[in-house]
Amino acid sequence: MAERHHRKMDRRSFMRRAGGTALALPTASAILAACSKPGSTGDATGSSGPVDVARPGDPVTLPLNGEPIPTDTPIEAGATLQVYNWSDYFYRKVLAEFEEQYDVKIEWTTFNNMEEGIQKLVAGQVKPDVFFPTTDYISRLVQTDLLQPLNHDLLPNMANNVWPSFSEPGPWYDQGWQYTVPYVIYTTGVAYRRDHIDDSLAQEKGYELLWDPEYTGKISYYDSYRDALGMAMLRNGDLDPNSGDPAVIDRAREAVSELVGPLQGKLTINGTYAKLPEDEYYVTQAWSGDIVGAQWYLPRGTGTDVLGYWYPDDNKGLIGNDTMVIPTTAQNPRLAHEFLNFFLDKKWGYENFVNYNGYQPPFTTIEPDTLISEKVVPPSLNRAIVTEEMFTKAYVQGQLSADVDDLWLDAWDQIQAGS
Repeated sequence: MAERHHRKMDRRSFMRRAGGTALALPTASAILAACSKPGSTGDATGSSGPVDVARPGDPVTLPLNGEPIPTDTPIEAGATLQVYNWSDYFYRKVLAEFEEQYDVKIEWTTFNNMEEGIQKLVAGQVKPDVFFPTTDYISRLVQTDLLQPLNHDLLPNMANNVWPSFSEPGPWYDQGWQYTVPYVIYTTGVAYRRDHIDDSLAQEKGYELLWDPEYTGKISYYDSYRDALGMAMLRNGDLDPNSGDPAVIDRAREAVSELVGPLQGKLTINGTYAKLPEDEYYVTQAWSGDIVGAQWYLPRGTGTDVLGYWYPDDNKGLIGNDTMVIPTTAQNPRLAHEFLNFFLDKKWGYENFVNYNGYQPPFTTIEPDTLISEKVVPPSLNRAIVTEEMFTKAYVQGQLSADVDDLWLDAWDQIQAGS
């Protein structure tokens, strides 16, 4: 397995902070609302009226912004493909393979959070051929004419390699996969050091492990308002991680405030993949890909069996996937289709997963038992493996309306202010 290089910033961290050194940015929702067309209504609108708030039980078929590029469009020879992605979210050797196959160059520009990514896209500071937004912003990006529809004739690996449930009729946020293809999948659970915490105790306590006074000062929680409050809701027994109920949001705020207050938990971006392996923390909120990737950060001589991961036995926890899209600004849309199809290839998508980022693609060729037996995922992290069935039971975090998003962000500001 290739040596893993340290990531400077986690791929989905939302650093909306009240002060300190972080860059103050408006929310992505506000940015998209600001670029809505005159006369529009709703939280972020565009050519087709108000945005529908998509949910698994209420999927959305997005309006077409023009037509996909023709199938016979030639691949742009000698081009430089502009890719805009989370920091350290590609295996560079896989990128080099793409460059060699197509005799092109890739210029990889990164962003640290979705606010920054969307702000630069809207302002024209970056004009990428490929962009990696989270699912809760897809509708708004389409409604503001920032994405172009895809030509699936140029994406055969979608049908060849991706889970059937991900193929037809497509995801709740983009029925028919008109604008997006999946990149990776993940769950959100609780990671822990097995040399300090028994598996039986983790199984018994579940989310409560993060609130156990026994680990005061040894707890890490994501610096991400959706993930932080969403998990707190499930811990509290409030089973809608997209809730707009002020009482539910306030209960979640109180829970997170307790964690970062009396329990001295730290809001971090690297607590799971970097600091847990270093034994700085004993228990962390964790994306499955981060704890799988943590094995590459363990000190020399420390076995992977020190790492553990809890996710609900009934699979009713947080789950999600990241996407790849082609913006309307793309100068090389045909090559961009090739890039999407390349990362949907069972070889290259798999190598990107097992040799670098730890995040699993939704491929039919990946068998859970194989991931364990081939030592891609340590046996102690078997619950970090994501299956197709889990998406039928788990909770996804979808788009929030503007007024609900404000409630969540107000709660997050209070947490960061120490309230």
